[in-house]
Amino acid sequence: MVADSPVLYCNRAAAFMKRAWDGDMYAALRDCHVSMQLDADYVKAHLRLVRCLYELRWTKEALDCLQAFKARFPECALGQACQALDRDIKAAIFSKTDNDSEEGSRSESQSSNGSANSSPKHRRQPQISEQEKAWRALAFDYESRFCGHCNTTTDIKEANFFGSAGQYVVAGSDDGSFFVWDKHSTNLIRVMRGDDSIVNCLQPHPSTCLLATSGIDPVVRLWSPKPEDGKKEDREVIDSEDAAVANQRRMNADPLEVMLMNMGYRVPGLLESDEGEAEGRSGEANVVSCRPS
Repeated sequence: MVADSPVLYCNRAAAFMKRAWDGDMYAALRDCHVSMQLDADYVKAHLRLVRCLYELRWTKEALDCLQAFKARFPECALGQACQALDRDIKAAIFSKTDNDSEEGSRSESQSSNGSANSSPKHRRQPQISEQEKAWRALAFDYESRFCGHCNTTTDIKEANFFGSAGQYVVAGSDDGSFFVWDKHSTNLIRVMRGDDSIVNCLQPHPSTCLLATSGIDPVVRLWSPKPEDGKKEDREVIDSEDAAVANQRRMNADPLEVMLMNMGYRVPGLLESDEGEAEGRSGEANVVSCRPS
C-alpha cells in the first residue's frame, strides 16, 4: 500500500480547484489541510489552502492564514503567488466593508425618513438564532463524497447501499439515470438509464442480487445480472464522465431551462458536453424559441 503523500493530496486539491464542481473547493480545502498535516513545511499546500478560503469567501480566515504563511515562510512572502493572493483577499475585504457601510447608511437614512418597509434586497440578513448556532456547533463534516448525479426537480433522491457486502452506493438522478459508486474509493462505476425522465427511488433485494428502481414513468424496473455473453447493454450510459458533467451544468442552470428540458425541449448550450446524447435527441426534441417582448 502506498503511504499517504502530501504531494498527492495537494495535487488532488489543485485538480478539484480547476474542475470547480459544486463542493470541489471545500474538498480541495480538506485535501490541503491533510497535506499540511503530513508535511507542515509544504509551501504549495499552504498557498492553496489560502486560495480555497478566498474562493469560499471566508476572507477573514484567508487573511489570517496568509499572515501566518508570511510569518512561517518569509522568503516566499514576496513571491508572485503570495502577492496575488494578498491583493485579492484585501480587495474582497474592502469591497465587503464598503458594501456593509453603504447598506448601513441606507438603513439609517430610511429610518430617519420613517420608511419602515424598505426593499427586501436592501434589508440586512436575519440574525442567526441561538438554536441554529447550537445546531451548527454540533455539526459533523462529511466522510465520503459521491459526485455525478443531479437533484433539482423533485424532493426525493433515494440513495442506498448495494452489493453482497454493501460495497456499492446507488442513487437516482434527474437525468433519468441511476449512478453506482464504489463505497470505499467513491469512484463512479456505472451509470444506467432507469427512466425516461427522473429516477427517484432505488431499493435492493435483501437476499438476492436484484435492484428495483422507479421514477416518473408508471413502471418499476427490476435489475439483475445478465450473462457475460458479450452483448451490449442498451441501457448503460457509456460515457459516465460526460453524464456527470452534464448533471453539473443542469444543477447550475436556470430553473426555467431545466423545467423546459424535463418537458422534452432542447435548450441550446445547456448540455453541450453530452454531444452523443444530444445528437440522439435532436430529431425528437424541440428547440425552445421564445418571442421577444
